[in-house]
Formats: sequence, C-alpha cells, structure tokens
Amino acid sequence: MTIAALLIIATTLYFIFKQADVRMVLFAGGLALATLALQPLVVFEAFMREIGNGKTIGPICSAMGYSFVLRATGCDRAMISRLLHPLRRAGWLLLPGGCAVAFLTNIAINSQTAAAAAVGPILLPLLRAAGFPAIVAASCLLLGTSCGNLCNPGEADLVALHDASGAGMAQILGVMLPAVLAGFAVMVATFTWQERNSLQRAVTATETDEFAAIDTPRWKAFMPPLPVVMIFVLLPGFLFDHLPPPFEKGLPVPYAMLIALIVLLVLSRRDLSAVVKTFFEGMGSGFAQVISLIVTASCFIAGITAAGLTDKLVAFAAESGAWGRVAAAVFPGALAVVTGSGTGPSVAFTKAIVPALSATDLHLSLDLGALGAIAANYGRTVSPVAAVVLFVTSLAGVEIAPTFRRLALPLLAGFVVAFGVVWMVE
Repeated sequence: MTIAALLIIATTLYFIFKQADVRMVLFAGGLALATLALQPLVVFEAFMREIGNGKTIGPICSAMGYSFVLRATGCDRAMISRLLHPLRRAGWLLLPGGCAVAFLTNIAINSQTAAAAAVGPILLPLLRAAGFPAIVAASCLLLGTSCGNLCNPGEADLVALHDASGAGMAQILGVMLPAVLAGFAVMVATFTWQERNSLQRAVTATETDEFAAIDTPRWKAFMPPLPVVMIFVLLPGFLFDHLPPPFEKGLPVPYAMLIALIVLLVLSRRDLSAVVKTFFEGMGSGFAQVISLIVTASCFIAGITAAGLTDKLVAFAAESGAWGRVAAAVFPGALAVVTGSGTGPSVAFTKAIVPALSATDLHLSLDLGALGAIAANYGRTVSPVAAVVLFVTSLAGVEIAPTFRRLALPLLAGFVVAFGVVWMVE
C-alpha cells in the first residue's frame, strides 16, 4: 500500500512538473490514492466540504476583491509613489528601500504577482535611472514581494493554519511575524551586501513621470493598508484586552475588507457601481485562482490520509524533533519550486499535518505550519514556472537563470534566520 501510494504521489509531481493543470492533477492524484485504499468517496466528500468552507472563502475572496478595487482606483499606485518618492535621491538606500516598499505592498496586496505588478512599473524605472543593472532591479522586486503576504491575516496560508489548528490569529501571527520579519531583514541585508559593486556605481535618480501619481488625493495612499491596520489594532491583547461579541478573537478579515471598501466608496463618491462590480470580480478571481487550489489540495490530502500516509507524516514530524522541522522546510519549498505555486504546497502541508498534531502539541503544529508557509513562499520566488517570476523577468527584460543566481544567497540566508527564529521562540 505504502509503496503504491508513493508511486502515485511521484506520478502526480511528475505531471505537475510537466506543467499540467495543478488542480486537475491534484484531484486525480487524490482520487487514485483514495481508490487504492478502497475509499474513493472521501475525495468527493472533501471537495464538497471545502468548496463551501466560509472560513477560507470569506477572508481570501474578500481580500482579493479589495485588491482588485485598489488597482482599479489607483490607490495602490498612489501608496507606492508616496513610499518611493523620498528614495529618488537616496543612492545606496534604493535597494533596501525598494525591497521594503515591495514588502509593504505585498502585505496590503497579498498576491505576489499582483504586488509585483503594482510596484514594478515604478520601482524598475527608478532603479534603472539610478544606474542599477536590470537584473539587479528585477531581483530587488522579486525579493521584496517574496513574503510580505504572510503578515496579512487574510493570506490563504494563515487562514489554512487557523482553520487546521483552531488557534487564534493572534497566536499564529505571534509565531509567523518574528520569523518573517527577521528573515526578510537578513535577506535584504545580504542582497544589499551582495550588490555592493552595483551600489558604488549608482548615481542620483532622475525625475521621472512615474511619480505623477504623487499628486493624486492623499487619502488614496492610505487605502491599501487600511484593512490590515484595522485587523492588527483589534487583535486581542494589542490595544484592547477584551472586545465585545462577535469580535472576541479580533476583527474578521471579511469585515475589515468590507469596511475599507465602504470608506473608499464614501471618499471616491463617483463610479460607485463600477467599484462594487470590480470588488465582486476580484472575489470571483480569488475563488478561481486560490480557493480552487485549496479545494483540490484538500482532495489530494484526503487521498493521502485514506492511504495511511498522513499518520506516518504526523508521527515523523512529532517524534523526529529537529528533523521534523527540517522536513517542514524542505517538502513545501521543493514542491513550490516544482509547481510555481506557494499557496498550494503550503496549504496542502498544513492540512496534512496540523490538525492531528495540534491535538497533542499545538505549539509544534504552528511552528511546522509557519515553516512550511515561509518555505513555500521562498520556493515560489525561485520557481521557473511561477507567474511572478515570469512577469518580473519579462517586465525587466532579463533571463530567469541569472536572476536566480542573484536570489539564491539572500533567500538562503533569510530562510536560515527564519528557521532559527521559529526554532528558538517558544
């Protein structure tokens, strides 16, 4: 049974590597595994259960809808312009500053590709005008958008970890944020040191038309971070020890997105119907692009569980100490490189090991879930089939392979530090 199940998993990965549709392959792989265990219906049950799961659909689709609205109204560009404006004449600060702006944008716009699309048209010309090679500019944009989404409570990785573990979002962020922030700081420092020769050649940036958006209404620049700020302010224990029902566990992500949307509608006072239509188009895109991955990943995990592999994986993670955490780092990261998706591997890994493990060791389950999510996001950043990689390299006009050589050391250094933070913080 185990050998046959592993062969099915290997075949599934092979077809994913060959760029077959990930959703189709995951569902077929899960069905094959469940059939091997003579339980094919568990896959259909998982499909029906997850396709209507409001705990994932609400936060993820509302966040995606709000991202569409920000792009349609120019709020994302207004925020980026105001953040980058002081960096025009910053010289060597352009690289770490550019990474930081991309990181902050990725928190507000929790799709790596969407964040890169928002920042790239402004950041890349700015870095090129300052004298940085195109490949350095592309690497800066990719690194900056590699993990900011893991600070957004509406991100699919965090929602899946919350759903699988039953832990509060504040507790999950308490594990995730120190690791993500420390890893990002080291990543940026390593990248800046690595490109020290490019920094020495950089000259003062020239004025460009890219900053015309600085003249847009000031309120637009504050709209992208508004829902995230509301969520953090209302986290239990942040400013308030106790909140009235139904906010005992904090402000739900869909509430924050809808409140921010209402504020935007009140401030814009025109084209309201178009804005609302855009919001729901974004929600539909979130369902098609993200929820579908979570649904089919759940089907695959149902097949793995039926074949008895989940119990073995949970036992290994619980009993192997350091090796369990190393496995959490390697498996989702490697799968993200192969598939080009960070969400799919991260959510699949979380759903496979966290529910059973959290019943006996909640802290370990959150550690493993956080490591899996970070590894998957880093793996996506160096995947030759990832949408964000194809977009950024095309936008900058550079080759993928040499770009990866520039990303390798900073990502490795950042992940080692993130791993160490998760390991040490108890």
